[in-house]
Amino acid sequence: MKTLLIPVDANTTDLALIDFAAAWVTQYKYERVVLLQSLYENVFSTMAMSADYVAVNPHNISDWREEVMWKLNDLAQALQKQLGDNIEVKMAWSEQPLLRAIMWAVKEDNPQLIMLQNKNSDDPISASLIAIAKTSPVRLLVVPAGMAYQPVHKALIPVDFKAFKTLDKMQAFQQAPLWVPDQLIVLNVDPQQHYLQPSPEFNAAVNTVKSYLEQYKYEIEYSSDANIISAILNYADHHQVSLIVALPGKHSFLYSLTHKSISEGIYKAAKLPVMILK
Repeated sequence: MKTLLIPVDANTTDLALIDFAAAWVTQYKYERVVLLQSLYENVFSTMAMSADYVAVNPHNISDWREEVMWKLNDLAQALQKQLGDNIEVKMAWSEQPLLRAIMWAVKEDNPQLIMLQNKNSDDPISASLIAIAKTSPVRLLVVPAGMAYQPVHKALIPVDFKAFKTLDKMQAFQQAPLWVPDQLIVLNVDPQQHYLQPSPEFNAAVNTVKSYLEQYKYEIEYSSDANIISAILNYADHHQVSLIVALPGKHSFLYSLTHKSISEGIYKAAKLPVMILK
């Protein structure tokens, strides 16, 4: 069963994500959506923030959980109303911390995609975004807060042709795609402009990429911008790109090309959805 997993925090997740998810599910013919809520409480969450760390009344914790579950139900009902009765909307919750809860849900429900809302804030989902992206065995779609769905007509895949040994990760896009964009743009950001006088190795890398994308309509573009993230986002802004695709793990432009963590790439790319392949 083709399944979409959406980890939520019922107190902060807004209906814009529900609208986006409904459109995505309908467009790409999913059969089930799982809304996952973590109910984990750490040791400090049962203490009032005072000099004496006074214990919180257990009834308050119970009331909080009940309120969260009602809000989770509201999200599920809103999604079910948009999808109709032919698509299952399942509520799931776990006593484990969010990351462990997601790994449990991946094993339990076998989703093909995880959808996350990024608010660029300290809400539980946004705060855990990096850890989830690094550890998830399933593809992720990071959706900017408040963004309305638009069909994926043009997807942008930033790559580093200098990292010849990593380009085999392009096969992750070729294998069992969950959606088929009208056009793919492969963008090589190369401040040294190796593409002007390409070496045999550089040409071999280009041919490797082409072999992985034969089934798609694609173009290969180049940029000499010294700021890699800016080059990617500027290209997306000026060429009507509707989705940025990141290659798996440390080979992702969100990781290796910034020479930092993937957090900077994800947060700066917040104007567009980012699909992280696995």
